[in-house]
Amino acid sequence: MVAAEHQSFKIAAEKLFVSQAAVSQQIRLLEAYFDGPLFERESKQTRLNSKGRALFPFIKEAFNQIAQGVSVLTREPKPNDLRVTALHSVTSLLLIPHINEFQTEYPEISIQFSPNNKLEMFEHDDVDIAIRRGLGHYDGLESRKLIDDAIVLVASPMMADAQSHDINKVKSLPMLLDTSSDIQEAVSDFQSRFGVNQRDLNITLRTTDAMPIIQHALSGQGMAFVSRVLVEENLKNRQLVNVLDYQFENPRTLYLVAPSHHFDWPKVKRFEQWITTVFRN
Repeated sequence: MVAAEHQSFKIAAEKLFVSQAAVSQQIRLLEAYFDGPLFERESKQTRLNSKGRALFPFIKEAFNQIAQGVSVLTREPKPNDLRVTALHSVTSLLLIPHINEFQTEYPEISIQFSPNNKLEMFEHDDVDIAIRRGLGHYDGLESRKLIDDAIVLVASPMMADAQSHDINKVKSLPMLLDTSSDIQEAVSDFQSRFGVNQRDLNITLRTTDAMPIIQHALSGQGMAFVSRVLVEENLKNRQLVNVLDYQFENPRTLYLVAPSHHFDWPKVKRFEQWITTVFRN
């Protein structure tokens, strides 16, 4: 169709970002199917012959129908309503505290947060974008990294020995243990690095939810391995301290995740621009 509209295989190749030979090959296959030429080939111009002109309106209409069908599936629903799903901890600690900034910058968009860690919501729920923690590999979905992360060991400075560099004093402190797999990798690294067995740790709480762990750590009830992204502000404000200066470089981090065409929606583009700025600051 592009070759017919521009009357040039060369221009068609440029428009389609393929080689001229590839365009010629496709035309030859089409002509073989119809058992005869569809173009009149001249030295500086290629134009449809009578057979090609008869076929062209139907080809053009078919492509228009396909484009309309794609538009129905990919167009932006509810352009002024944005639904974001994220982990409870990410929603509470990173999104909600900054939501006024987004609403000030984009007052026409109503944003709703839905704490959830499932990805099938794109098929069954009215979700526009997700923030997920992982390696960035999600079948059938596009992911865009928001920030690099690490696991740190933190505690409130009000805890005795929280700022000690004596491993024997530190391991006697109450431990608030997140049993998630990426945290467990950090725990194993910590044990190896400092020659500590898990049975030597004074574990007082076990959960897979980072929120109560961080809340308990802030109130001085124990130390915890946590995502640095979640407690960056607390470390800056000295509400928490990095015990033993321990940090585990974690391959898992936060990603924006959605079907690829969602990233073309204006409301999602605005959210991506805003949340990227939040993490950079």
